[in-house]
Formats: sequence, C-alpha cells, structure tokens
Amino acid sequence: MMIAAMLFGGCGDRGAKRLPPTGFKVAFESHKVEAQMKSGERVAADVTIKNVSPVSWPSKPNSKNLHAVNLAYHWLDKKGQMVVFDGARTPLPYDLKPGESVTLKATVHPPELPGAYILEITLVQEGVAWFPENGGAKLSLPVDVARAITTDAPVPGAAAVKKRAAQAAEKRREPSTLAAKADKPKDERGRHSGPWSVQIGSFPDKKRAEQSAKKLRDKGYDTYIVTGMIKGQERHRVRVGHLTSREEAVKLRETLRSKENFVQAIVARPQ
Repeated sequence: MMIAAMLFGGCGDRGAKRLPPTGFKVAFESHKVEAQMKSGERVAADVTIKNVSPVSWPSKPNSKNLHAVNLAYHWLDKKGQMVVFDGARTPLPYDLKPGESVTLKATVHPPELPGAYILEITLVQEGVAWFPENGGAKLSLPVDVARAITTDAPVPGAAAVKKRAAQAAEKRREPSTLAAKADKPKDERGRHSGPWSVQIGSFPDKKRAEQSAKKLRDKGYDTYIVTGMIKGQERHRVRVGHLTSREEAVKLRETLRSKENFVQAIVARPQ
C-alpha cells in the first residue's frame, strides 16, 4: 500500500485552478493604446500588467479548456452601454507569479460603426469571471473610431447621399413591425414560431444577459435568452424576434444597429 501511494500520490489533476477571491488583483503599470482607430482594422496595443495578488495566474487552461488568465476587453458606447462584451484574448506568455510584471502585445478590433467609445481593458479567468467582477482593476480609455476608407468603393454623389438620408428619415417615422409584444421565457418560442432571429450578444454571465434582454423587452421587442455550451463553457445568447424569413431578420438587425446601437447584432440562422 505504501508503494502504491508513492507511485500514484502525484497523479491528480495539475491543470489550472479557479482563482480565490483574492487572486483577481491586478495593476496596470503602463500602456500604449491608440486614441483614434478605424473600423475594420486590427490595432496593436502594448499593455504592461502586474500581478498584485497573493497567488499565481495560470497561463494555460486545464483539461476542460478553462481557468487560463487572459487579457481581454469590452467596448462601450458614450452612454456606457455595452457594445462588444467578449473582446479578443491575449494569453499570458507564462504563469505570472505574485509581484511579477509582463508587457503583452494585444490586438484590438474596433467596433464596425464609427463613433465615440470607451475601451475597457482588463483580465478574465476563462470560465470563472472577469477581474473587475471580483474587485480587480481595469483600464477605461476613450477612443474615437472612424470609418475605414477603401479605394475600391465609389464615393456616393450628392443625389445618392440625399436619397439615403430621405430613406433613413422615412424609416425613423415608421413604427417598427418587427418587434413582437410579448417575450417568451428562455428558448420557448410560443406561437411565434418563425425560425429566424437576431442575436445581440453572447454572455458567460446570465445576469448580464438578462439585463441586456430587459432593455429591449421594455421597448416592446420580442427578446429571449438561449442557453447552451460553447467550447465547454456555458453561454447565454440574447436573441430578438421569431421571424419567418432571413430578409425580415436582416431588416430587424439594421433596426437594432441604427436605432438601438447594437452595432454587433448578427442574423441567427435557424437551429
């Protein structure tokens, strides 16, 4: 029995572990992040972080692809409303011990639509929590996003611009027929059984998903939450509408982007 214990005593799971509540303390020592960006472009950013917690941060995930600590970000509009929740990840090059610092070369993807935004840079332990949710720090940086100019796209003439403005004004005057009056719980479609919908966000935190859904539900949109596992992680996807065709879903997506400022809204295909 003693021999067996010596041989197999160290064979437990040595993968990344969930951080304790005190493990989410981070200091941002310096950064180089552009204050002006262009939509559709990838922007490089240098961010130096320091582990000021009493425990090491794991750089690699465990066997379930969870618990690695990554640099990531959110995009918020000028009113503080979430536009992009899950920003691109930048992994740690190695396990970061207490008191150690590292400079990360991050890639930032600006929102599609131009405008004034807030870029919130922070850390996330995958499958557990974002650091600010447990008292950790974050960088909040104002960023102006401009429209990318492509040389192969023709510049619209004055008549085309005027026509588009008139069409947009007419659309604003029309009441939306795409928002249903009643919301259905979770993934129950009720009598509105159309297979197409528009997804405005995917959240690891159910409370955040419910808050986002409620904002649109209060305005009369048919909003519901679909919960499922994606790459071993539970995600709560906020969707709008039970539409009968893709064309209706595209129209609703444009309404949500222009009127409600959900610039990352996408058409969700039938399951």
